[in-house]
Amino acid sequence: MKIKSKEAGWRKGLCLTLCALAGFLSVKQSEAAPLKVQGHRFVDQQGADVVLHGFNLSQLHKVPNFRPNQDPQLFDKLARLGVNVVRLQFNWEAFELQPGVYDESYLDYYAEIVSRAAARHIHVLVDVHQDAFSRWTLGGCGEGFPRWAIPADIPQSTPDNSAKCANWGPQAILFSRNDMERAFNEFMTPGNPARERYLVMLERLAQRFAQAPNVIGYDLLNEPFGSADKLTRLYQDGAARVRAHHPDAIVFVEPEMWTGIGLQATKLGNPGISNLAFAPHYYDVLIYFKAWSGLRYEPVAERNRELAHSWGAAVLLGEFGSPQWMLAPNYIDMIYNDLEKFGESGTQWGYTQEWNPVTLDGWNGENLSVVNDKGELRNNFSARPYVRRTAGTYGQWQKSAGVSWLGIGPSLSYSWQHQPERGRTELFVPASFLQGKAQPQISVSPASARCWWQSVDQVVLCTAEQAGAVTVTVR
Repeated sequence: MKIKSKEAGWRKGLCLTLCALAGFLSVKQSEAAPLKVQGHRFVDQQGADVVLHGFNLSQLHKVPNFRPNQDPQLFDKLARLGVNVVRLQFNWEAFELQPGVYDESYLDYYAEIVSRAAARHIHVLVDVHQDAFSRWTLGGCGEGFPRWAIPADIPQSTPDNSAKCANWGPQAILFSRNDMERAFNEFMTPGNPARERYLVMLERLAQRFAQAPNVIGYDLLNEPFGSADKLTRLYQDGAARVRAHHPDAIVFVEPEMWTGIGLQATKLGNPGISNLAFAPHYYDVLIYFKAWSGLRYEPVAERNRELAHSWGAAVLLGEFGSPQWMLAPNYIDMIYNDLEKFGESGTQWGYTQEWNPVTLDGWNGENLSVVNDKGELRNNFSARPYVRRTAGTYGQWQKSAGVSWLGIGPSLSYSWQHQPERGRTELFVPASFLQGKAQPQISVSPASARCWWQSVDQVVLCTAEQAGAVTVTVR
């Protein structure tokens, strides 16, 4: 009996050690390993719920030489802000110079950025980006598609993309919508040679990144126009081409461009694609003019959630942002608060290291970068605590700013149903939250659960041996 008791104790100790090791490995693995959509949530290989927070990179991908993001410290800086995903713009014009003629150096450049992101355990969403079709359309104010892909009956202009194009969005939606609809409908018609070249381009991307563990999927087409039926068919065909080479990739689909101001719902039907994410955008109708209409994001978000859930899809808010101005912090806070309440993912537009006071973001006079020319954060973004990973399903998140004049500091609380086999729960807590303290004060219940601070990654990690309710409070 004594020997058996020792053996049982040894086995128990080994089990606990292996479980702890699995939990340790799960953190880093989940940050760089593939994800999938399950129960309209993003989950990692252990089945843990994952929330993606990050940025779009970056405006200068839209204009020659199409190669921004050269700073070797870029992803170190992003990681310090809590970023675990980037929506990385891919420019078709830069890659396919003529039908079937490729600039492989552009794809190599793009792949090098993907590798640099992987080194910092940051996921990448490959974003096939265009705005108003091409640099030769919308009076020279568009970008993305090669000139040879423009339908013959669509007006063309010399590319501009200067501050003269500042109103390109309203122009495309309100005044040139017929041209936009016609261009996209012709492009998306089965049998159009440009459509086939686009699908081949998706295959090339999937072939290149199928083995990149941090590439979670492909955003098939940014802010399209055109018939919902034709767009749905394009998404179905695009998903099939991607999955032929990257079968586990998440497919991200977007609604029509004009839905991005939140006033109308998409006309898209369920595309019937597995492992799917719905990736809408949101910009207040006046935000580019440094004004806020007063409309709220929450009803738009609820509508998007209901639609995505009816499809069995997850939601990622692919774009949102604001110029720097007086109410920018309030406006951006409104959006992040909703994302955090429901544990949804989002990529803010955008992190443009090349920003300067003259050309601003460097495309169409836009001014949405969260950093200035000194690399300092502007008032349209601040690093925020959020739940990055839950060993279970996303729970209840509460955050208080505190009352400084009463000496009450900020606090946050998170409650969830813990499932030990899914590893650790992880909360990103930025240095700014600590307000000069070396580490936060952490309390957890029940007493059998354990949470601790890992300063190098600015995270609170939590684990428990038993399944059940866990609450952690951080001050």
